[in-house]
Amino acid sequence: MSGRRMAVLFVMLAATAVVAHASRSAAVAPFAPSAFPASVGSWHATSETPIDEETARQLGADAYVNRTYASGASAPVGLYVAYYASQRPGVSIHSPLHCLPGTGWEPLAISTMDVTRPDGATGHLRRMIVRKNLDRAVVLYWYEVHGRMLAGELSSKLFLLADGIRLHRSDAALVRVSVPVTASTNAAEQRGLAFVRDLVPSVTRWF
Repeated sequence: MSGRRMAVLFVMLAATAVVAHASRSAAVAPFAPSAFPASVGSWHATSETPIDEETARQLGADAYVNRTYASGASAPVGLYVAYYASQRPGVSIHSPLHCLPGTGWEPLAISTMDVTRPDGATGHLRRMIVRKNLDRAVVLYWYEVHGRMLAGELSSKLFLLADGIRLHRSDAALVRVSVPVTASTNAAEQRGLAFVRDLVPSVTRWF
């Protein structure tokens, strides 16, 4: 194992230990999916799909939102939010980089993008173009950690490590937006980013 991989593994193990302690030390108001807004800017929820019991067990999230939002006549977007009240041994946020290939979606391109948050701060998200058979989609996701919008799994672990010590908190959420490619990849990306900009204030209020 390379030195870099050993360092990453050490950080993740240390973060798990610290946040596990934090989960015993701080009470955090639980996330209520039913209270998450059905209307976000000009977008309105058109359907909500429950996650089957086996998948929910594997994900280990304490609460989740799995909805479709639409605005105008263009293609709808999918929103998935997985909330973890605490990170603990055996239970942590699952990265789409690992989960999507397991469901048949092949990554074609992966990059990181900047997004301006309502408070003017810069947030970061991961952009993926994925393919499954003849279907393609643009996936935008990030880790929401105590007011931060983080693109990387490692950076989320590092902030959880620091906040576990400083705030005695280890709650976090994964936010994923999926947009089918119907015309062009760029059009799907812009539609996804428009939804993200309208969504961020609601996410920030909760996490």
